[in-house]
Amino acid sequence: MFEYSTAAVSGTSLKQCEEIQLVDEVVSRNITVTPSVLPEGGNIEFQVTSEIGVTFPDNDRTPTITVTFEKATEVQSVTIPTSKIPNANVQQFEVTFYSPDGKKINDKPISSNSSGTDDSIGPAGLDSSQLLLKSLVSRIEITVVHTTDGESPKGVVLDIKACTETRSGQYGCVVLYLFSIKEPQF
Repeated sequence: MFEYSTAAVSGTSLKQCEEIQLVDEVVSRNITVTPSVLPEGGNIEFQVTSEIGVTFPDNDRTPTITVTFEKATEVQSVTIPTSKIPNANVQQFEVTFYSPDGKKINDKPISSNSSGTDDSIGPAGLDSSQLLLKSLVSRIEITVVHTTDGESPKGVVLDIKACTETRSGQYGCVVLYLFSIKEPQF
């Protein structure tokens, strides 16, 4: 006589998010601003590694910075830090996100938190809990709306992080059959 039993073991996809810096040299070279025009090569200073950042002309108090990514991605945070750049003064900004087909993801701009005059309460920024984006982003527009001194933005660097999937494992369903043979009993 045969006896058997089954057991099923299954798993789910494992995804881990590793945050990467999106504003590297290639991306920063393609950043545009309006209404001002930056001097040639000036946009390279948007990188978070810059020691001076970008300073806008006196008559440009609310510039819009357009960042286009090489590949659509999941944006996790957008920050304009001020603590490492002398005279940096961005206090608050707004962001509009665009999908790969060029359509707005958010109908109205999302406002960042407001920073203190010295980053004492943190830099102006948006994190993943504020963004709640479920879409891939190919471009963002950042508009500076307030500075700590009421002047044009100074020392602007962009700290934009995205999620890249570093590992994805799929575990399928495994069915185990256990057989045993029993002697007939008389």
